[in-house]
Amino acid sequence: MDVAQEALDKLSAAGLVFREVMGTREELPPVNVASYMGNLGSESGPRGFLLGHDEKDLGRRFDQEWEQLARDSGLFSTGPDGRPEFLLGVDIAQDHSEDSEEQAWRWVRVALGDHWDIAGAGCANGILGAGANNPAFVMMSLDADVVLKGGYYQDGIGASVLRHPGRISELHAHARRIAFEFDWLEDEVRQWAERWVAHVTDGEP
Repeated sequence: MDVAQEALDKLSAAGLVFREVMGTREELPPVNVASYMGNLGSESGPRGFLLGHDEKDLGRRFDQEWEQLARDSGLFSTGPDGRPEFLLGVDIAQDHSEDSEEQAWRWVRVALGDHWDIAGAGCANGILGAGANNPAFVMMSLDADVVLKGGYYQDGIGASVLRHPGRISELHAHARRIAFEFDWLEDEVRQWAERWVAHVTDGEP
């Protein structure tokens, strides 16, 4: 599936370099599954940071903390040009017409540009959030071992990391719900979820 030009423009405005849209491969958890990590309790292992809404220079501080968390957790891989690369969950359709209800969430491989802005431009234009300093994104390492999710909360904004999503039973259960119950989702995503959970559980129920 091709990526909409609107999505490419938004990535560029955030300082992210587009590489490619990843296929719906069974070794990659669907974006809809990975984003469910925000519903997991601390016993499942997410860790990260939270900045209060009244934090001075909130956007700049968020970007600093995000980069440190990404580097420490292993989110980044080094691309052929030396830039840090990772996967970003993107609705590549970007269809905002009144008669369209379907979204097409895919992993997009991106790299950090020379001047990037996650909390500011990236959140403001909707590719990484719902307004400036209002993050709502999910990212993943190229090997699918690290998921990083950013969010807006009552006490502030922050991001958390989950390692080895393929081992998390709550994500397996959510993938099965997507595959067999969520009939409003795109068929390809539902089939992707079914293949992924079979892959990481060796077909166990």
